[in-house]
Amino acid sequence: PRGWDGAHLVEINEVPDLNQDGAINLEDVEHLLRHDKNVSRPLKHGGDFRSPECVEILKAADIVVTNPPFSLFREYVAQLVEHGKQFLIIGSKNAITYKEVFKLIKEKKLWLGVGFNAGNAYFEIPKENVRDFASGVYDEKTGLVKFRNVGWFTNMDFEERHQDIPLFKKVSPEAYPTYANYDAIEVGKVADIPASSGTGAPQGLCSS
Repeated sequence: PRGWDGAHLVEINEVPDLNQDGAINLEDVEHLLRHDKNVSRPLKHGGDFRSPECVEILKAADIVVTNPPFSLFREYVAQLVEHGKQFLIIGSKNAITYKEVFKLIKEKKLWLGVGFNAGNAYFEIPKENVRDFASGVYDEKTGLVKFRNVGWFTNMDFEERHQDIPLFKKVSPEAYPTYANYDAIEVGKVADIPASSGTGAPQGLCSS
């Protein structure tokens, strides 16, 4: 909740309808956290995922859902894979170009999840972190910042992942440029993916 200092461990077993509005929602969760000190406690080391305390919490988890530090994305994914966890995490789409991440994609141990609506992800930030954003990026009314180059990374299966893309085009040297250092052709958009041959494509196609 807003106003908390530092990272906290939160344990919730049941959420009653605390505000008595006839439904159980995030408002009830926030009310519970603010009024029942038994469900949360501060974490040592600022909640660093590499700390012994957080590693022990990770070991007890079934599924990890979070927004890790983008600068430590490779290290965080490696930790999740090492401990054999199912996960759904947010990261920069540029992360698929990291050799450590791309290796997992090739081995079908990680893939991109369903994208954000219209490709826009919105994050709430503390007011003290507000700075001069480009036009249309920060909404003063909601306090939300819009990011476009982020996506979900996961090793959890979902239906859309198994939907085939109809492929009709045939490879021809004059239609597709090739690479000097790899035996593949360049494909710029989904509609141009041929029915056979190794292809190279912009990273945005990985979520298509």
